[in-house]
Amino acid sequence: MFTKKSTVILLKAATLGVSVSILSACGIAAPKTEIAYAEAALQSARNTDLEGNAGAQLESAASKLQKAKEEMKGGDNATALRLANEAIADANLAQAKALAGIARSSETDMQKSLEMLKTQLK
Repeated sequence: MFTKKSTVILLKAATLGVSVSILSACGIAAPKTEIAYAEAALQSARNTDLEGNAGAQLESAASKLQKAKEEMKGGDNATALRLANEAIADANLAQAKALAGIARSSETDMQKSLEMLKTQLK
């Protein structure tokens, strides 16, 4: 049934398949740095968002960060890297929204102070 030649070809094909699988799995290193950066960005955004202006973005960043960690543990480094980068972007957006909320609050406070001063000067 199997000749020596067909067995050799089958072994070469199997070896090639295993080699390709190993190389593709090793193609992207575990995104440990990106995940650490995403954790820091998320914590910074949480610390900035004291008024709750960026809840949806914080939730999205946290969810993507968690999924990135799971994918990295599972060996899917490409997906983990993509999710970690998305978590970083969401955390940065959350921080920007939080800072915009703080600026709006400060503007409102300043407007109130200005109005009080105007009424006192009359």
